Amino acid sequence: MSESPYIVEVTKENLDAVIQKSMETPILFDFWADWCEPCKSLMPILAKLADEYQGAFILAKMDTEAEPEIAQQLGIRSLPTVKLIINGGVADEFSGALPEGEVRAFLDKHIAAPVEQPAEQGPVAVAEALMAQGQPDAALQVLREAQAEDPENGDIAIALGQACVATGNFDDARKCLSILNDVDAKKPGATKLKGLLTLSDADDATKDEASLVAAIQQDATNSEACYQLGVKQALRGEFETSFETLLALMLRDREYGDDGARKTILSIFDTMGDDPRVGVLRRKMFNYLH
Repeated sequence: MSESPYIVEVTKENLDAVIQKSMETPILFDFWADWCEPCKSLMPILAKLADEYQGAFILAKMDTEAEPEIAQQLGIRSLPTVKLIINGGVADEFSGALPEGEVRAFLDKHIAAPVEQPAEQGPVAVAEALMAQGQPDAALQVLREAQAEDPENGDIAIALGQACVATGNFDDARKCLSILNDVDAKKPGATKLKGLLTLSDADDATKDEASLVAAIQQDATNSEACYQLGVKQALRGEFETSFETLLALMLRDREYGDDGARKTILSIFDTMGDDPRVGVLRRKMFNYLH
């Protein structure tokens, strides 16, 4: 007897009950015999599909050697024979050992295959999706609730810190970074968070981008304006544009901010993480420096 809840052995004692069950759930009758080699190749396919379909049908196995009278009454003339019983009647049947694809097609004509349910998303994945949809405040709420339930989870703390930066809560972001253990602090997400905080520290919030652009148009050598423009571009996620802005400043004025342009470019690389563009930009900076 199979241990699967979707497979039953049929005898004359339970035949009527199995047929009655077909009024609720389709029954796939498999007529077989121990001497039948094709039966043995078909059996595991049927058993696999019974478990895969998770109760969409019940596999009823009948040994025709043990129950010859029933097999004769049902007109079984060759083995293996498979009959699909729905609402007490034969809805379809086939004979012979079909490959799995054909058996699946046979079932799908009458039975809806189960829809695989997506795995439940964790709070970090939910928050990332909200961030991608332009809903940082909603992401922040999800992560704050998750951290309250699991305060030692480093991945949640890292994601929360990044969401805090995105919503301007820089002090809270630093707190998230400070509670990381040594292992979590070395994760790419933590490195990205450090880069974001370095950029936010460098940003002068009293200066808007339009005034910086205007200042540069009046004086292209205005290092402070160029630097602040590059920082704001990076915080907005325009990393390549920011790189070009800061690279130009680095090549023209290495003394500004104690080599501040180069240091900020390195923070941008940290923020970009494993982005493939980082390698290209690193090589470009190296070539200019050497």
